Amino acid sequence: MNRLMKIDEELILKILCNGLGFETVELPSLGSAIRMDAREAFVYSVITSHGYLDGNEPDNLYRLTRDAFRVFNQALQYDFQEGVFSLSDMRLACTVNHEVLRKPYLSYGEKFILPLRQRTYKEFQSILKQILDKMISKGLNPNDLIICPIKAGGSGAVGLESFFEYVASRYFKGEGFLTDTQIPFFYGVGTPDVAAYVIPESLEALKKSGYIDVGGSLIDLMTISVFGHYKGRESTEKSKAEAIVGEVKTSQLAAPQIMKYTDTRIFNSAYEIIPCAKSPESYAGLITIDATGRLVVLESSQPIPFSQMKQKEYLDWIEQYTKFYLLTNLRTDELELMLGNSGLRLNRHDLLEFTRHNSVQSVVAQVDFHLSQR
Repeated sequence: MNRLMKIDEELILKILCNGLGFETVELPSLGSAIRMDAREAFVYSVITSHGYLDGNEPDNLYRLTRDAFRVFNQALQYDFQEGVFSLSDMRLACTVNHEVLRKPYLSYGEKFILPLRQRTYKEFQSILKQILDKMISKGLNPNDLIICPIKAGGSGAVGLESFFEYVASRYFKGEGFLTDTQIPFFYGVGTPDVAAYVIPESLEALKKSGYIDVGGSLIDLMTISVFGHYKGRESTEKSKAEAIVGEVKTSQLAAPQIMKYTDTRIFNSAYEIIPCAKSPESYAGLITIDATGRLVVLESSQPIPFSQMKQKEYLDWIEQYTKFYLLTNLRTDELELMLGNSGLRLNRHDLLEFTRHNSVQSVVAQVDFHLSQR
């Protein structure tokens, strides 16, 4: 029988441990949690919007969001959105550098993901304050804790859509893809929850230069100036262009919206991402979990519409889009100097000119040069 899975604190831990390979640890007086390094925790927090415990914040949580790091919001177009760049003067306004200046604790130490049941706002805040007091009394840093709230009552995993976006993104990262969540797409078609790309030459450059590991998300590309380079890799097994799309649902058993995405004929594969027990639909595969938290990936029974020409046009745009995330490792004065070295100024037109005339490899080399001069 088809059914949604009930997600509780224990299963969240199992998914992160058994499904994604993170370590489970016991925190004094708090119970089981998942250990992550500071960089991975930052990426987790951005994709999920799960907040760092912080008594200086009104809600006792410092939340990051994927939406704050916007560049464009429509595929194949170049209309800048307020986010990474400030539209008033095109300075870098929302980057990892800026976040770490606001909250230095984001950049160092081990972090711990703690699933926590949430019934009412008032009760939830009371529990957060108790945890803050416990950690401080034991000499622990509360800012090392990221809270994964699980809404009490109901069925399925209501409110955990962004958590499963992270799960899918991390899975495709491990498979050697460049990933993104809440991706810019076409007006009237919708916003896909997850996408994974292979752009062979660009992926090769990003791996060799240490901007991603086996694979990585666009958020990973922003972290180099704060967290350092990954260990460079010499080669990739991905030699052919590919694009995958996923749609997350946690309160229903199907995501037919995904057919709007596959009808664009851009994607090689599509997956519903649903914590459930069912067979995959004919129009998409299925990424789900079993009772132990391990990922189960099932393919669709029918091929989806595909056009190599449509995909190339889209991936060419994604390649341009990627370059702007590389630039966020710079300060605004460094970006202005880089543009000036090419006879360009810090404005919308010249930023686009710079990315159009420089490959990913060239952008990486120039960013690395300016980072080395600090």
